Amino acid sequence: MPGKSKNNVYAVILVGGKGKRLRPLSTDERPKAFLSVTRDRKSMLARTVHRIAGLVPSSRIVVVANRMHARLVRRDLPDIKKANLILEPVSRNTAPAIALASNVITKRDRDAVMVALPTDHYIDGESKQLDCLRKGIGLISQKRSAIAVLGLKPMHPSTQFGYIKLGRPVAGSRGIYSVERFVEKPDLETAKKYMRSGRYLWNSGIFIFNAQQLMKTLEACAPKISAMLGRGKMTERVYAKMPDVSFDYAVMEKAKEIYCVRGSYGWSDVGSFRALKSVLKRESRRFVEKNGKIIKII
Repeated sequence: MPGKSKNNVYAVILVGGKGKRLRPLSTDERPKAFLSVTRDRKSMLARTVHRIAGLVPSSRIVVVANRMHARLVRRDLPDIKKANLILEPVSRNTAPAIALASNVITKRDRDAVMVALPTDHYIDGESKQLDCLRKGIGLISQKRSAIAVLGLKPMHPSTQFGYIKLGRPVAGSRGIYSVERFVEKPDLETAKKYMRSGRYLWNSGIFIFNAQQLMKTLEACAPKISAMLGRGKMTERVYAKMPDVSFDYAVMEKAKEIYCVRGSYGWSDVGSFRALKSVLKRESRRFVEKNGKIIKII
């Protein structure tokens, strides 16, 4: 049936992120993943799950969140099964969170393909995003040792996002390229050059990979994380010693076989009050603003 995913595809929703740039609207107790910014008044977490449900059934949608946010996750996702909620004992970055999820999912399905998604994205063009994810899943099904990342055509020269420099197109594919390198947030002049070149995309932070193969990649690229996962149960004491490092830095900048799926849908990471204000206006949501900061969404 067209549009159906294979039965070994899992979606991993990364709640993470404290939204420090959105304080006091976002707090440690209620991170921005639990904010409602769309007209349907669903939280960003719930919207992310709803979006990916068009590709992956609920039985294979796994949420990774801090233990202190378990109640909020269950409030927004009342039907989530206990086995599909992975709770981090303490907050760490995306590399330990994705590694932990891969470890759990590999034990369920040794041939699992994982799609790792942040919750703080506003998407305009959900069907286009799903098409990109399908392309990435198809690629990883053929190239088990590879990792794919979704890249987005820059809409303006931004200094707030990381960039991906595209290499050669993959033969026989439409919109998939090898990755030449990842670039940290550039200055404005450099961002303008990237836009003019046409060879750079915004890094969306959405990754696709074979879960079992990632465990091998971690051994080579992030040996400390790999070793700690091998110790068994992730107690608070053990997990607290995990490196506080992003998946981009720990894995993507070091792994050898990286590909990018080029997307052209509308996207915002809702990482600033300016971005948030733009989304709220687009969604016809009212808000209270004070000293340039949004303090309440109505």
